Amino acid sequence: MSAQTAGGRSAARLRALDHTDSQATFRVLLDALSRPGTVHRVPEGVLDVDVPAAVLVPLALADLEVDLAVLEPAGPDWAAALAEATGARPAAPERADLVLALRSPRPDEIRGLRRGTPDRPDLACRLVLACDRVDTGAADGTGSAALLDLSGPGVDGHAALAVSRVPLETIEALVAVNRRFPLGVDTYLVDTEGRVAGLPRSTAVRITSGAGTWAAPTAAGRD
Repeated sequence: MSAQTAGGRSAARLRALDHTDSQATFRVLLDALSRPGTVHRVPEGVLDVDVPAAVLVPLALADLEVDLAVLEPAGPDWAAALAEATGARPAAPERADLVLALRSPRPDEIRGLRRGTPDRPDLACRLVLACDRVDTGAADGTGSAALLDLSGPGVDGHAALAVSRVPLETIEALVAVNRRFPLGVDTYLVDTEGRVAGLPRSTAVRITSGAGTWAAPTAAGRD
């Protein structure tokens, strides 16, 4: 997998993961979602300095049967590159099976995501949310991290997760859309160094400290 750089990062030459890398990345994502409050890391050999780590998630999960939406700032067209590399069908966020957020989703965008239905909760979308850093334990003390208290299935009592530079209103919206389990949105938090944490819709999330402004990452929560 590679990307061409010309006056900044370009998505023009993004390539699909091979079978081994795809399976290894999928295993990391499965472990992260099944063990909320733990932090995992995508395989070292999969990371590319020119590709945001969050892009690896749809590379591992998307295929011809997946409707994929990408929320991204101006610049490299990761949406088009991912469609070409995986065969996924480009879609609006509210109709997508998988949503990659390389920019901060607005609360209304979070509320518009598919949450499934009582008869078909499996129709809910999965959200990949890029952040500067995700880690266990306390916030970093700079005011740029939100500290989340997690409880529920897969959590031994309570777990603390610190998420840097995601707006508090975005996290609040994500928490709100997951208040009516089994409806909701399963979320992967992916930071710039390839650390991954899962926030499944079954997890109860309480925000215990606020977050600062969000910045687009570099490569290397119902109304």
